[in-house]
Amino acid sequence: MMLNLKFIIFVFVFFLLFLGYFHPISAITQDLGRHLLTGEIIVKTGDVPKTNLFSYTYPNFPFINHHWLSEVVYFTLFQKIGFNGLLVLNTIIAILSFGLVFSKVFKRVGRIPLLFCSLLYIPILFERTDLRPEFFSFLFLSLFILILYKLREKFTPLIFLLPFIELLWVNTHIYFQIGIIITIFLFLDYLLLRKLKINKQTLILGSVLILTTLVTLMNPNGLKGALYPFSVFQNYGYSIEENQNIFFLWSLIHKQSILFFFITIPILFVSLISNFKRVLLIDWCISIFFTVLAVLSIRNFPLFVFATFIPFTKALSNIKFSLPKHVKTIFLIFLLGLAVFEAQQIYTRRGFGFGIEKGAKDAADFFVKENLKGPIFNNFDIGSYLDYRLYPKEKVFVDGRPEAYPSSFFQNDYIPMQMDENKFELEDKKYKFNTIFFSHTDQTPWAEKFLKQITQNKKWNTVYIDDYVVILTKNTNIKPIIKTDYSDTGSLIQLARFFSLANFEDQEIKIYRNILNLNPTFCPALYNLALKLQNKNDPSFPIFLNKFQNNCH
Repeated sequence: MMLNLKFIIFVFVFFLLFLGYFHPISAITQDLGRHLLTGEIIVKTGDVPKTNLFSYTYPNFPFINHHWLSEVVYFTLFQKIGFNGLLVLNTIIAILSFGLVFSKVFKRVGRIPLLFCSLLYIPILFERTDLRPEFFSFLFLSLFILILYKLREKFTPLIFLLPFIELLWVNTHIYFQIGIIITIFLFLDYLLLRKLKINKQTLILGSVLILTTLVTLMNPNGLKGALYPFSVFQNYGYSIEENQNIFFLWSLIHKQSILFFFITIPILFVSLISNFKRVLLIDWCISIFFTVLAVLSIRNFPLFVFATFIPFTKALSNIKFSLPKHVKTIFLIFLLGLAVFEAQQIYTRRGFGFGIEKGAKDAADFFVKENLKGPIFNNFDIGSYLDYRLYPKEKVFVDGRPEAYPSSFFQNDYIPMQMDENKFELEDKKYKFNTIFFSHTDQTPWAEKFLKQITQNKKWNTVYIDDYVVILTKNTNIKPIIKTDYSDTGSLIQLARFFSLANFEDQEIKIYRNILNLNPTFCPALYNLALKLQNKNDPSFPIFLNKFQNNCH
């Protein structure tokens, strides 16, 4: 019976993982397009670019590409299997990564701790599910963790794989230094276990550690590339969400992943403390180190999950609860019910199945069809997609790589020119912009201020608007296109927000009506529509005001 329940838990957990990762790709409008483009350049030229390359503002600025091998893999496979094939690859890597650490404890811990820890960790893991080179780091980290824990129990020849894994890691993603760090943790644990006495196994582990460290030099940038993780933020003039600490992000938005992290941390460390005499030094080192990483940057949440799953489940399983059997059964049923609820939440948030989100595709198609010209002024959020669609015919003003530009560029040019009309005019004279291609979903204060002023600037004509992008040109001969025929509330909300910023009041009212056709009791639309109609002295405004008062509290 216990084996059957464990099998049910196994099925539930991996079904959740499959559901969470196998969803339409949205990263194409972020970094994925640029990764594919760079992979193509590397394959065709046989060389890894060492400068910015895609931007006309700083084309020769030094750039260390720490994920070039990932890009080659993505491009090569993309040619053969397309976006859907990359989605399958991404899902397999993610499930395999979790499966490696899950398998280590599956037969050794109780059913309730196994399911409980999994359900706590999966929402944290799902902070980042889209297709990125960091998924290779997830796999390599899990391999390191699994091999090192096996070695802690008894010697295994698998340890000789670590330098080879590290060699791949240093060329696929910037997290490669983590492999060295956790190997150091195990080496210290080994020394302490043997009371600082050196034996054959300790010498082997030390040799593997040295070799694993040395192979990081085998990258296109040598020593500079090996040390790059320690210096990357020295020239990082633009803050992005994934690098923010969790307390700052929690003050802005109560993300589910952060909530589950806050719940997990005290349980993790109480479990470790409760088993103080049985917990290994490496358990403490890994738990503390990866907790700190996760606190400092939300992009490290998956690392926390893969690294600490083994010590967490082991420690929690060692705590003996003297509960009646029927209470444990009820709690287990509750956890299974929670798993079903999580599955429903995951599906609602991200969808499921093959596909790729349109994002800026239609806007880029419009740019190409109308033969629009650069120089382009674009915002940070959309730059990498424009690299993918327009290079080498057009280069961008900026893309999603803060490290590929001087930090002064963002602080002295990019942000001020959006905040100050006069500064933008000076930059326009310098670069002679012909087109503005702007993702209006950018919610930074400078982007919002820029959109307000540029849409009212008589030098610029708004020629294209959809739920993601606005395009403006100095050309007066292009027939404008405004796309509002969306059947999902999310797209319409994005449009309404833009029309509000741009002070396109009639279009904003139209969008609120469209939203209410889909959802007659959507409170923000009811309130904003009533307010807009009242300002226009429209006699119908009391109707929507009454609906708001009756349905929204």
